[in-house]
Amino acid sequence: MSDSVAARLAHDVGKYVARIAHNVPPDGPIPSGLVPLLAKDLYEHPGGGRPSARFAELAPDDPALRPVREALAAIDALEADVRAADDAACRRACALALEVEGALRAYAAEAR
Repeated sequence: MSDSVAARLAHDVGKYVARIAHNVPPDGPIPSGLVPLLAKDLYEHPGGGRPSARFAELAPDDPALRPVREALAAIDALEADVRAADDAACRRACALALEVEGALRAYAAEAR
């Protein structure tokens, strides 16, 4: 694995998928104004397409990335509920997004 590909995964997928997830308060309902922003981060990559598609485009076939692949698939499966502002789905998607970010940062650090 080249360190540049690992760094791109961490930036192009991890950073963007977790931006709003960092701002979701740990308790109480998720502010309604954050839900559309969360959905945008989870389902609309800044370069076009979905973050999961960007991951599939960049990621090598590395068993170490299997948990990331699975987390992104789980995020995609939650889309309708997240867009409907279901609190449990939004919280689960946030947790998964933070897992993706952490795993991709660790992967990039290991590749250096």
